[in-house]
Amino acid sequence: MPNVLDAEPLRAFAKRASRKIKDEKVAARFERLAFERLISDERNFRPALPLEIDLAPEWAQRAHGRGETVSVFRLNRAVSARLHTLARRLAATLEISTSSEAKRPHDAATITAAREFIEKLERASYDVIASKAHTFSRAFDTWSAERDTDDVCPACAVEATKGRTWLRVTSVAQLRSIGREFRNCLARTARTSSYGGGLALGMSQFWVLRDVDGAGMIVALAPAPMATHFLEVRGPLNAVIHPDNADLLKLAAAIGMRPNTPPPKPPPVTGAALALAAGDLALCQCQRCVPRRRAPLRERLSAP
Repeated sequence: MPNVLDAEPLRAFAKRASRKIKDEKVAARFERLAFERLISDERNFRPALPLEIDLAPEWAQRAHGRGETVSVFRLNRAVSARLHTLARRLAATLEISTSSEAKRPHDAATITAAREFIEKLERASYDVIASKAHTFSRAFDTWSAERDTDDVCPACAVEATKGRTWLRVTSVAQLRSIGREFRNCLARTARTSSYGGGLALGMSQFWVLRDVDGAGMIVALAPAPMATHFLEVRGPLNAVIHPDNADLLKLAAAIGMRPNTPPPKPPPVTGAALALAAGDLALCQCQRCVPRRRAPLRERLSAP
């Protein structure tokens, strides 16, 4: 173990990475392994500067006096990425181990193997854990891809102008496909992200406008199940769509949005108001309507 001036940043990093794992025992095991991995990799350290040695505790100054290297933690990006990846893979392995064989009978063997692996995790080495977690995470990715093709809402079509049609997006996989077509961030969405998660949980509804040839023209996002307004409306390459777009207004009416309420009309102008404005009617001079004049400070001080 190197002479590290302060090991707390290593423990803090391991703790942050472990938060991806919901199970406390698995997270604690990962945290210990991550700390050991960090402190055993020379790429995570640099020699302490003379000023840092002068301000260091006595043990560090004595070690420096003996000719030993005193190091300061400097996280290596490659090491950081590997540990974060392992944490995500362990989280995916946990998802498999807690799945129901009754709901996924074809994957019963994988679920059983994941449970056995989690039970033996305390005795497994870092390399064994990394290898097995990689295998289970690939299986989980396949499960996720299969779930993304499931419809989360019924298909629906709304007629627009000039033969165009609004089509409701029914799955996360379809939403990603539209993102690739429109070349925007929807291409990377997932069930765990804001767009894909909103669709999967029934909190958002997406619609795509297609022309007579099937080409995508507009993607619209509104709340679900009740659409009160559009949250986002974009064209290909995130082109801005005007709120008064005729096709957009057609969709708004079809999904139950109320048209914008016009502002209230001003009150009618009375004859007295017209006369007052023209100067034909004098202002009231009563004490309630005429503001009281406050005497200057000099006059108030000289008053008896």
